[in-house]
Amino acid sequence: MLASSSHRSRAGVTLVEALIAIAILGILIGALSPVVSRQITHSRVNNAARTVAADLESALSLAGRQRRPVRVTVDPAQRSVVIADRASGQVIVQHGYGALSEYKLETLSGEPAAVDILPQGMATSATTVTIGIGSYSRLVTLTRGGVVRVQP
Repeated sequence: MLASSSHRSRAGVTLVEALIAIAILGILIGALSPVVSRQITHSRVNNAARTVAADLESALSLAGRQRRPVRVTVDPAQRSVVIADRASGQVIVQHGYGALSEYKLETLSGEPAAVDILPQGMATSATTVTIGIGSYSRLVTLTRGGVVRVQP
């Protein structure tokens, strides 16, 4: 007995069904991409702020351990934080936060740009480091008493 063409079972999907599924998938991806992009930006800035805070705390620790002042310099042009021996200028630690780093920051600035950390755990002046990408930014502060905070 031969099967007639009207009784054939249908396997797979038609081209129209596949195109509709692809179009729906494209709409979902298009709708979610700004949300994901914003989350990635916020994550980069927040992680960079925590790392800068850790750099400042590391400078406090280094000055105490070495029993010599260290200088922390924020270089906005290179988007980097440099910890160096104050007397010799020898770089101890340098972290980059620019386009070639995992953070890809657009803004990294310090006010003042350089601060000395004394062995007693004191800073010569309070400093504020501004970190940002686009309109999202965070502040990291160091008080003269050596307290480091990441501001919301």
